[in-house]
Amino acid sequence: MNIKAMASISSHGKATADAHAERVPGPAGLGDAPHLQTRLGTLVQIRWLAIVGQGATIVIVDIAFGGFALGGVLAAVAVSVAFNIWLTFSRGFLHRIDERTAAWHLAFDLAQLTVLLGLTGGLHNPFALFLLAPVTVAAATLSARLTVRLATGAIAAATLVAVWHEPLPWPEGPLNMPPLFLLGTWLALFLGVVSVAFFTWRMAEEARSIAEAYSASRIALAQEQRLAEMGALAAAVAHELNTPLATVHLVAREIAAELPGDSPLQADIRTLIEQAERCRDTLARLTRSPERDAAVESETIAFPVLVELAAHPHVEGARCEVVFSHAPSLTEPGGGVPWMERSPEILHGIGNFVQNAIQFAHSRVEIVTGWDGGGLMVHISDDGPGFSPQVLERLGEPYISTRGGDGSHLGLGVFIATTLLARTGARVDFANRDGGGAEVTVTWTSGEAG
Repeated sequence: MNIKAMASISSHGKATADAHAERVPGPAGLGDAPHLQTRLGTLVQIRWLAIVGQGATIVIVDIAFGGFALGGVLAAVAVSVAFNIWLTFSRGFLHRIDERTAAWHLAFDLAQLTVLLGLTGGLHNPFALFLLAPVTVAAATLSARLTVRLATGAIAAATLVAVWHEPLPWPEGPLNMPPLFLLGTWLALFLGVVSVAFFTWRMAEEARSIAEAYSASRIALAQEQRLAEMGALAAAVAHELNTPLATVHLVAREIAAELPGDSPLQADIRTLIEQAERCRDTLARLTRSPERDAAVESETIAFPVLVELAAHPHVEGARCEVVFSHAPSLTEPGGGVPWMERSPEILHGIGNFVQNAIQFAHSRVEIVTGWDGGGLMVHISDDGPGFSPQVLERLGEPYISTRGGDGSHLGLGVFIATTLLARTGARVDFANRDGGGAEVTVTWTSGEAG
């Protein structure tokens, strides 16, 4: 089955898409993962909210209880107000800051809150719970290293105000809780800071990784779409050039027939005819390929041909044997070969799985297509090392190493392929063969294929 005319154009596009996907940043070491810059206005707004809450609390407590260092408390709030006003007029709300500068802003808030707690009862003050706030913001927006530093600062602040603090205003006089209760409060804050920092950072980091992986999927899909457009353009150009090229060939032959045999122009005319025929042969290979016509003109193609087309750029030059076949048990008796839309998602998704199979196979890769009343199926298997047991159940997630080995395979390609195929209604299943090797099964249920 000749599909070289269609696949020759796709090789470069696929390589370009893969290169783009590989350049998408993935999870790195502790604190090395990329983070977006923080908008200064967001931190300013959070600080204004805290200032309003602090001011309201101070007024209520002073009216109801009194008896605390009002001057020092108001000074601490005033510093925060002055800092916010300066930031608003000197930088503006739309100014973006790097994560290190954002960490310094959160450290300032933590220090200001520590001073307030120290002047109002320390850990006796129920508002000591707000020591968690800067840590939570840091975990959601900053790297792991800076989050750990902010969390350590919050724990140090809780320890400091537990040891040094002014009495908490109370109607019956200064409130002194038992040391065991203060120890329990400190321990609760310690565990709260650690757990909130870890789980918030972990969820935020996973969300960032998913966003980056989906961005890579969009890049790969855009490359495949441009590839399809280029194929359609090539076929259209071939059709348009056929007529004028035939005219050139006809006129050249007529001129050659009228020229004397000993004319010095005979050699030039023969060269012109030969080159015109060569161009016609090249265009014929583009325009007469059934697969090209099916793909470009009707936008549908026989299902087995579509699978071979997706696999072809990776099969050429493969170091192992690649076998295509149909599964008799899934072939509908007496039914015709199904046709399916030639979509960039299917070409990239199936091509990626075939590429992985060829890369890890020892000597043989089998690609089986089948169909029945329930839908379509592609089964890709190899005799390589198979999937690592620890990652088999998580395959399809981004940045999961797909095979055992040197750890250089991040699994982003598998995520992209799975995501793109899901857009066509496909389900992808991964497994290890009983005799060794890996297998990937892509299925489209009836009504969803194409």
